[in-house]
Amino acid sequence: MNQKIKNIPRQKLDISLTVCICDTQSVSEAVREIFLARYPGEEKAFAIIEAFFSVVDQMYSGTYPGYHSCDTDYHDLRHILDVTLAAARLIDGHEKVHASDGEALGMERFLMGVTGAIFHDIGYIRHKNDRKHSNGAEYTKTHITRGVKFLQKLLPQYGKSSWVPRLSILLHYTGYERQIFVDDPKDHKLGCLMGTADLIAQMSDRAYLERCRDFLYKEFKIGNVVVPVDDQPGTPFESPVALLNQTPNFMKMTVSKRLEEMFNSVYRYAGDYFGGENLYMEGLHKNCAFLEELLQQKKLHLLGRKPR
Repeated sequence: MNQKIKNIPRQKLDISLTVCICDTQSVSEAVREIFLARYPGEEKAFAIIEAFFSVVDQMYSGTYPGYHSCDTDYHDLRHILDVTLAAARLIDGHEKVHASDGEALGMERFLMGVTGAIFHDIGYIRHKNDRKHSNGAEYTKTHITRGVKFLQKLLPQYGKSSWVPRLSILLHYTGYERQIFVDDPKDHKLGCLMGTADLIAQMSDRAYLERCRDFLYKEFKIGNVVVPVDDQPGTPFESPVALLNQTPNFMKMTVSKRLEEMFNSVYRYAGDYFGGENLYMEGLHKNCAFLEELLQQKKLHLLGRKPR
């Protein structure tokens, strides 16, 4: 294990045990390494991403002017950093496969995809002028739309007004507020990669099950998220255990309906990035199988990893 991270608890490391997903600088450096390996000599181009990492760090810590700190324990900075690292890896895997066949997305889309990942859940952060809401989870059903509005103000400040129309749509690939499809096949592919990164990063997280039990349930309760029944709205989850009981089916449905069908199985590019082994999908399936075993044996008390 890398000397730099050998003393960091495993649950704070990414799926490859090489990057601390609880530290913005560590993830920024890892994404920078991926980017510059793909686009040598483009340090100046990557500066925009470093700036955005700084912005999101300030947003989640509560030091960005006009905003409260993050108060959603599941959709926290750790989640953002994990997803952003996954997005960079997926896009890089895609570029590796399609480097010479005309389907490569190119450097600008790489930067846009990473930007979208960095800010995909920024809509959970409350403005200090907000007198109506007391927790960001109350924005669960509208956080993507709020995130789009934030980017529409932020991007022009960094000379990226041209990204606004596309990212305003692509951000919705990471949520459930709108059914989205774009005509440009490369933009659609980028959206699929962004949406896939969001899902495989969190569901492969070693602490995913504990985070669902301890954090996601609370957010769902505050945000009035209900249990879907045959694709129809149902009633709110009664308890953390009720949420965990639904989680294996949710994971399987997410793989088949969203990752494979909607997003065209672009998760496969993680395997290309890692050189064959798809660590994210392996982690996802391990979490699902372990939870099914615990539920069958009625041993949920064995979920003992620290959720952050």
